[in-house]
Amino acid sequence: MSSAARPRIGRSYTKARRHPWVLGKIGDWRIPMGPYTPPQLVVAAVGAFLLIRTVTWWAPVLGPLPVVVWAVAIWAARHSRIAGRSPFLVAADAASLLITPRGGRIAGRAVRPMRPVVMTGCFTVEEAPGDEPAVEVPAVREDLRPEPEFRSLSIFEPRTRDPLPAGPAPGPALTPLQQMLAAASAAHSQKGEPS
Repeated sequence: MSSAARPRIGRSYTKARRHPWVLGKIGDWRIPMGPYTPPQLVVAAVGAFLLIRTVTWWAPVLGPLPVVVWAVAIWAARHSRIAGRSPFLVAADAASLLITPRGGRIAGRAVRPMRPVVMTGCFTVEEAPGDEPAVEVPAVREDLRPEPEFRSLSIFEPRTRDPLPAGPAPGPALTPLQQMLAAASAAHSQKGEPS
């Protein structure tokens, strides 16, 4: 098999090199059946507390069954993973998500939405200074504009030169701003002022 036909294989040794935190000795005393991971210690502590507090309820009816279930739960908690992560890290992330402000944080402070501000006061519209009356802008009627003539050309027909149009070439429609500027220029030229 040639080197070009070999499939590429990626390997990651990160998980193999990561040593979990465990508790196996307290001082010189070796903990029986240890070492224990943090989830096992939490299950053991919470389970022991609940079993001791409720012993009068379960002991006469169930016998040693709750203690056996507690021991199996401690054993099962050793390799517990949630999406490859420790249950403590998942719980810590869930708690931080619950206490994080809804809008997030900026520079360590909670982001709050801005409060609406009521605008008070009034607005006035004043006339432009001067005694000049307003110039009426003539509207350009679209129906009076000549439509450009289009004809299809074939690659098989000889191309002939079109005669030059008699008037000015029709251009694109004027925008309202262009219409206003044209009217202002016409008004200034009627008064004799330079535009």
